[in-house]
Amino acid sequence: MKLEFEITKTDYETFYKQHFLYELRKRATAAILIPLIVAYSFAGQPFYWMKFVLITIITGFLYLAIYYLIPYFVSINKLRKAISDEPGYLEKKKISITDEGLYFENETSNITRKWESFVSVDSYKKFVSLRLADKRTYLIPKTAFVSDNEAIEFLGIVQSEITKRRGLSKTSDNKKPPYKWVLICFVPIIGAYAGIVFIIQGIFKYKDKWFTLMGVFGILFTVILYGTLFPEFWNMKVKNEKNTKYAKTEMNNLIKDIEFYKIQNGNYPNILDDLDSYSIYDPFKDSKDKNNRFNYELIGDKYLLFSSGIDKIPNTKDDIHPEICVVDSSKIGLLKYTCKPDTTEQKTNKITNR
Repeated sequence: MKLEFEITKTDYETFYKQHFLYELRKRATAAILIPLIVAYSFAGQPFYWMKFVLITIITGFLYLAIYYLIPYFVSINKLRKAISDEPGYLEKKKISITDEGLYFENETSNITRKWESFVSVDSYKKFVSLRLADKRTYLIPKTAFVSDNEAIEFLGIVQSEITKRRGLSKTSDNKKPPYKWVLICFVPIIGAYAGIVFIIQGIFKYKDKWFTLMGVFGILFTVILYGTLFPEFWNMKVKNEKNTKYAKTEMNNLIKDIEFYKIQNGNYPNILDDLDSYSIYDPFKDSKDKNNRFNYELIGDKYLLFSSGIDKIPNTKDDIHPEICVVDSSKIGLLKYTCKPDTTEQKTNKITNR
């Protein structure tokens, strides 16, 4: 059997696009489930839909990058190197099957690639691909075959020789895991996403415990790092304590702005938006919520000011109030808290009537 054909750089680029899209389709279930699982785990409680959608999109893009974009561009780079190293790589070729391997003829060189140098042979829509041990790929357009039967016969002969010379254990179905990717585990957040992919591949594709453990490490690294630097990111109790402290500080500052407003205008503001202040927002409420201000109510010549707290519902047990002592209620209009002087400290107490 003797084949004669010419292949172009564009043909190789088309092949790589088709090849990696095919590989991506094989992982379609994981490509859908992994972003959803990751996004759900980060969406928090209560559940934030916008955060869920955003993380789903980001994770989906990372999955696409890992299984399509990065492999594609790496292959294109290897193609350029192969063209540079082998001047006749894209020249018109003749291929013959011999006992030793495949005999390649072109205008600048003639060489026999022994069967031991081939790793795999695969058939795609428009091409037959021959992958070498040095990771180079030779393409044969299917138009080079006289008929489909000739193409099938060629594939059978080459696959049989590769299996005979290299053994089943060394075929493309038993590749070694890409251990060099362990470095990505040290990238915060991205390392966690990559870890999920490593675990799935380690269990189902490579059946390799070390590659699976790399995935576990990638997830743990991100969890431990963010748990150390930002405990409120994972621990709702810490987050609520931080928000409580922040809410009290902001309300204390806000009271000063409210009292200054009265000095300037002779009356208290009807709503907090009347103030030129950045301290009107309740940290327990979603920043995108239109009603994300502290609770403020004008009652005669007095006013109420408090945060709705963790449940985000006003007038419940978890409401948070300013920590300003009101010694002389005639000088400050804040209702709700007053304080009584003590020999050692001033204690804040609720007043019984508003």
